[in-house]
Amino acid sequence: MPLLPIANGPSEIAGDLIARRRGLAPAIRIRFRLGMVWLLAWRNLIHDPVRFTATLVGIAFSVMLMAIQWGLLVGSAGSASGLVDHSGADFWVASRGTSNVDQALVLPERWRFKALSVPGITAVDPLIVHFNYWRRSDGRTEIVIVVGFNLDHRIGGPWNVVEGSIDDLREPDSIILDRIYAHKLGIDKIGQTVEIDGIRARVVGFTSGIRAFTQSPYVFTSLKNAQRYAHFGDDQATYFLARAAPGVDHGALLQRMRAALPIADVWPTGVFASMTARYWLITTGAGLALVVGGGLGIMVGIAIVTQTLYAATIERLPEYATLVAMGAPNRYLNRIVLRQGLISGVIGYLIGISVAIMGMLAAADTTVPLVLPWQLALEVGIVALTMCSVASLLAIHKIKMIDPTTVFR
Repeated sequence: MPLLPIANGPSEIAGDLIARRRGLAPAIRIRFRLGMVWLLAWRNLIHDPVRFTATLVGIAFSVMLMAIQWGLLVGSAGSASGLVDHSGADFWVASRGTSNVDQALVLPERWRFKALSVPGITAVDPLIVHFNYWRRSDGRTEIVIVVGFNLDHRIGGPWNVVEGSIDDLREPDSIILDRIYAHKLGIDKIGQTVEIDGIRARVVGFTSGIRAFTQSPYVFTSLKNAQRYAHFGDDQATYFLARAAPGVDHGALLQRMRAALPIADVWPTGVFASMTARYWLITTGAGLALVVGGGLGIMVGIAIVTQTLYAATIERLPEYATLVAMGAPNRYLNRIVLRQGLISGVIGYLIGISVAIMGMLAAADTTVPLVLPWQLALEVGIVALTMCSVASLLAIHKIKMIDPTTVFR
């Protein structure tokens, strides 16, 4: 289908070229309206529906790959640091050298009293985070992370409880776990009993959406029960969680706490959450794999779009040459090719992000930590359009080399 705007005919175009070469006034004047650029770009794309479909599939696949890989990265970071982010504490007191929330040494209770003596600290609660063996009713063994907290203040306890309540943990041997891991742990309903390191435990409630990066589920219970399951003494914990008085300068308070506890690590909650996410994503290499996957999505998309736009441009070089012969400036032709890339990018993005959203919804009740906040979806869209714009550059470069006289040969 033609790319040409309305003109007076090839003979008049030839006369115009001759006149311009002789320095004479042009025989005709042709106006190239910018509003035609989008229409010409769209017609170029749909002229070959098979090629256009292949382009959209490639872009959609690239967008889906980027969104899922980066969504897994964001979700994994949230899972790794979730216990810290939702703790409700201002500062974490840990053993020297602690790198993440899931692995820590035992602390003596006297550290708690030292933290309480710091001016500006209103409360310090012990917390236990400890790996334990879970024995299902059928005899199979799983590894879980027992989290024991102070039921009075609930600092470090579960969030998003959807069945049962935190107060139910006041009952002996009671525990709360997440529904996502119920099948893995052999749990069908509230009231079932299991063993944690040979000690009886009874499920009294469920949470929703509390994932663990290590795939060892968090099991919440009272501090006293956790001390039994971990075989700790009554004066032992793995963390002390401190809360600051309202209006106190946290920076100055942090310095005072570190001075009072020189042999411990004291971290603001936000810093400790970042440390935990960084440890599991970078040290283990899991985050790097997800980043590489997202990068591969970009490269796949650029390769497919570049090849398609370049082939479409080469195929229609005679018509572009005709436009040049009619007086169309290079920037007008560049706009056509760039619009082709943008149209392909927008449609491919909408298809790809829709598939990614469906994947996120399908993974909502699984252990896969796939999240897709609107900020990430927007960033993927920007990357996709940038990718398509970059892919248009090669085709634009080919147009710059057009000889308009070839249209008359």
